[in-house]
Amino acid sequence: MNWRLFGWLAAMFGGAIVAIWIVASVIGWVIAGLGVLIKIALVVAVIGGLVFLGFKGYQAIGGSDRRQIRK
Repeated sequence: MNWRLFGWLAAMFGGAIVAIWIVASVIGWVIAGLGVLIKIALVVAVIGGLVFLGFKGYQAIGGSDRRQIRK
């Protein structure tokens, strides 16, 4: 058996496993980053919606009614 060839094949196989592991880790990081962005977008949307509804409620009860004095 050619042990040198066997060593090269083993090294290449090990390198392929490490490369696959690195690619899978990077893909996991990207997916986690997208998840964080989606969560941030949902939080911003909920807070923006609450502020909008609060402002509309404030207007509805006359909170922004600025009467002008006419001469």
